[in-house]
Order: sequence, then C-alpha cells, then structure tokens
Amino acid sequence: MKANFEKLNVEIFGSSHADKIGLRLGGVPVGTRLTLGDVQNMLLRRKGGAGIWSTARAEEDLPRFVEGLEKVGDEYVVTGDIVAEILNRDVRSADYDLTVPRPSHADYAAYCRDGSIAPGGGRFSGRMTAPLCIAGGIAKELLRSRGIRIGAYISSVNDVRLASYDGMQDETVFDKFIAHIDIEADAFPTLDGQCEAAAIAIKSAKARGDSVGGTIECVALGVKAGSMGDALFEGLESKLAYSIFAVPAVKGVEFGKGFAITTMCGSEANDAFEVRDGKVRTTTNNSGGINGGIANGMPLTLRVAIKPTPSIAIRQQSVDLRTMSPASLEIAGRHDACIVPRAVPCVESAVALALADEALKYGII
Repeated sequence: MKANFEKLNVEIFGSSHADKIGLRLGGVPVGTRLTLGDVQNMLLRRKGGAGIWSTARAEEDLPRFVEGLEKVGDEYVVTGDIVAEILNRDVRSADYDLTVPRPSHADYAAYCRDGSIAPGGGRFSGRMTAPLCIAGGIAKELLRSRGIRIGAYISSVNDVRLASYDGMQDETVFDKFIAHIDIEADAFPTLDGQCEAAAIAIKSAKARGDSVGGTIECVALGVKAGSMGDALFEGLESKLAYSIFAVPAVKGVEFGKGFAITTMCGSEANDAFEVRDGKVRTTTNNSGGINGGIANGMPLTLRVAIKPTPSIAIRQQSVDLRTMSPASLEIAGRHDACIVPRAVPCVESAVALALADEALKYGII
C-alpha cells in the first residue's frame, strides 16, 4: 500500500494477522540526523491494551529498523530508504468468521475484490496504522527541525463536546499543548486536560456492547505564509485530506470552520488582516490557515470525523457469503469501544507526512 506523495515514498506492508507489518520510507535526504524520539512517542500513544476505550490486544509495537539508518552516537543517520518492521505477537485469528462480513468493515468489499475475507481485517485493519505512526514520527522530527510543530487532540466523543480551536486566537494554548504531548505521550489528549464526560460516554457504550466515535482536531504551528501549497490540485487542503484518509476510521475532514462556515455571512466568515508584532496576521482563523490552497501564515487547523468502531458485541444483521443466506453476527474478540484516542497520533502522522512532503517540495527541508 503506497502513498502517491511527490517527494516522500511511503509504502506500508503486511496485514493485521501476518507475522509482521512494516514500512518503507524513501525520500528523506541522505545524511539527515534523527533521534527517533517522535517515533516512540507516536507508537506509545497509538498502542492498545490500556484505557477503558481500548482493545485488549497487547502488542509491544517495538520497531526494528532493518535498512536506511546508521547509529552514530545517540542519533541515527539516514543512509537510504528507511525500512522498519514490527512483529505481530498477540494474534487470535479464530475470533473471526471469514464467510460472514462484519457490517461497516471492509470485509464484503474486500471479498468482492480479493475473493476472501482476511482475519482481523487484513490490510484494511487499524493495525496498519502502527507503521503509519513510524513514518509520521520521522516526518514530525523533520518538520520540527525547521520550526514546524504539530499536535492533535480529541475535540468530541459521541455527543460530548470538548475544548476546541474554534474561536481560540491565543496561539500559546496550542504551543503549550504540543509541548505537553511531545513529552508526556498522553493517551487521551484534550486541549484543556478535561476528559471525564467523554470517559463516561465510552464506559456507557462499552457496557452495552456498543461503541462510539468522535472528532479529532489537529493544529500545525510555524508554517510560514506562502511556503506550502498552490492552486487547484496542488492545494494544501487537497494533500492533507489525501493523507488523512489513509487512517481507516476517518469519514470526514474539514478545515478551519469547515461546514459551519456555510451558516455565516461573508462579513462574519472573512478573516480580516492586521499587523501584529510586525507580521501580517488575521484577526480570526475561520479559513484554518489556508487561502487559495496556500498556507497564509496562521495556524493550520483541521477537524477529522472518526466513526464508531464497527466491531461491536450487539447482534447485527449480515449474510453468509458461502450459502448466500441471512446470518446474524455478534462480534467476539478484542475491540476498541472508542477508536478516537488511538487515532489521534495517526491523524498527526498523516498531517506530518503531507506537510513534510510539501516542505521537501519547496526546499524547506
């Protein structure tokens, strides 16, 4: 599975229940020095086995770099395409019925394409976001070396609204939040640290054998005006959306005010200009830091819709593809009651890869 970026070559291989999954990342300039601290941070935040929301599947998620990096002191030097592998150790394929497709999974579509349903979702599984986080961690480190920092957080769970970038113009709030998650590897990050109501919603769904979704917001600081993006197909929103939809649970993405801007008049929606600290800024950020597909110097802000985990214990209607007859399904096994917390670093990774590719394209890196 490959990403069609312009400068970075991203290939994710393996499947949910294969012996291993992994990543080949090309395009990082040879000679670049990395600490890989962001990689570890991202994998820790994505990891299952902890929290009321999470699957009990316990994978170590310790990447083994087999090509492309040479250890020099406390750092690694890029020598070519970077290849990393992660072993799958806690696999239970017997939990899956391979003739009855799970509603809202890729099972039926994959059956029509491949002729079979792979255990655990195969290449469509959220398990494949672990290699994505390796790539994203490397991209985040590349961007930070150029003063660009990225952070994502949970802005809603089910109908529980949490702190959001909406109406927030104090960039120090984002700055402090990003610094926090870079150090703490917070498993349930919110912009203001409040998560009690969301936890109750998840507990309630889990008790019913059900699941809930939510939204994730992502902010990028330090992207200079005019430095990334262009018109039409070259637009920064286009590249970001393309990358974000690599995260399996994503069903929508909006920038700045997004769909809410349709309820505003132009006089409300327009971001007026001013000079602040010697720089041209906007008094609001309804556009999410992008105009005409090009970064305008304000924080890049976007919101992502994450669907409820489709694997639930409640009985659902399906069909048996072997007999072409009705079948009911109660999904056993280990599944997340809410995938939103573990999807946060995946969204960060997708954003980081898109911005790193733009930074390489325009000579920032």
